[in-house]
Amino acid sequence: LPKVKADPSQLTQLLQNLIQNALKFKSDRSPEIHINAKRKDNSWLFSVRDNGIGIDPKYQERIFMIFHRVHSQKEYEGSGVGLAVCKRIVERHGGKIWVESELGKGSTFFFTIPDQI
Repeated sequence: LPKVKADPSQLTQLLQNLIQNALKFKSDRSPEIHINAKRKDNSWLFSVRDNGIGIDPKYQERIFMIFHRVHSQKEYEGSGVGLAVCKRIVERHGGKIWVESELGKGSTFFFTIPDQI
C-alpha cells in the first residue's frame, strides 16, 4: 500500500470497518478479501473487495447514512454506524467513498485519498 498523509488512527479505523463488514456479511463460501491501491490523477484509489452476500443497488447510497441498516438486528448485529464513520473519515481527508456490488456476488468499496501538499 502507498504512503499517504492521513491520520493513522482514522485510516486504521476505516480499513478495519471495511474488513469487518466483509467478514460479517460473508456468504456460504470461505471469505475472500482483497485490498488494493492504485494511483489515479492526484489521489490514491483504494479498494476493498469481498465475495460476500452483496448489497442490493437500491440500498447502496443509504448504507453510508448513520443508523441506516439494510438488515435487521436479528440477522446481523451492528449499530449502522460503521460505514457512516468510514464516509466521514474519507471526507475529512478530502476523498470520496462508494460501493459497487451485486447481490450474491460480493461488494467492492472504493475510496480516494488525495495527495496533500
